[in-house]
Amino acid sequence: MKNRFISGCILLLLFFALSSQAQVSGYMGSRNVIKLALFMKSSFVMPNVNGKSGYFSFNDRFSLEYERVISRNKSLAFHVGSFETFYKTYGYSDYESAPLLKMSCKTIGGDYIMYQASHLAPLGAYTSFGFDVIFSKAEVDTAAININSNGGNNYANFSNTEISTIHLGLNLKSGVKQIFFNHLSLDFNFQLGVIFAENVTGNADFNNNPEEFIKGRIGNRLWGHYLWGVNCSLGYLF
Repeated sequence: MKNRFISGCILLLLFFALSSQAQVSGYMGSRNVIKLALFMKSSFVMPNVNGKSGYFSFNDRFSLEYERVISRNKSLAFHVGSFETFYKTYGYSDYESAPLLKMSCKTIGGDYIMYQASHLAPLGAYTSFGFDVIFSKAEVDTAAININSNGGNNYANFSNTEISTIHLGLNLKSGVKQIFFNHLSLDFNFQLGVIFAENVTGNADFNNNPEEFIKGRIGNRLWGHYLWGVNCSLGYLF
């Protein structure tokens, strides 16, 4: 199911890109952009990739993007990326001594980009609607889980040291793209996003179901990572 979903997303984006009208000229006759992008978000409470939190600690995500102009002021884009961060088994304000657990994530997604009517894609101010599928692998603190499971009796009953999850995110971006020397593309945008997860608040009860609880904690961490942020990218227009 996972492989079919990924393949379907890629094929859909490629279909729209390849079926675009031949008379679409693009900026200076160019309709394709390859970009390296960086997403950044301040870590107020939740830890970043270095296990730090605060106004001047940042989560980040790197991605490779491809954009294809499909009409005078519209384009499609798809991207693949990765990032790492940390989470805690129980909360971020409580359990201060609890260890940080590593999360490694891969992403694949797409965007429908609408430039202002007075601009010629892929140049100028724009708004976009997009999605991301996030594949996560997270470490598990089995000792902390088993203590909670057994009412303080620390004996092993949950032995998975790693759990994998898949989450869907939807986002809205607003930004501006500039072209220099007819080929160099520079892009900045602000993103708002939402993750489809059961435990976005992080306050779910344990209910003696370790796997579902941990997946909820992962979803909560991704929600904090994806909620808002700034994207910047440098690309080549051809």
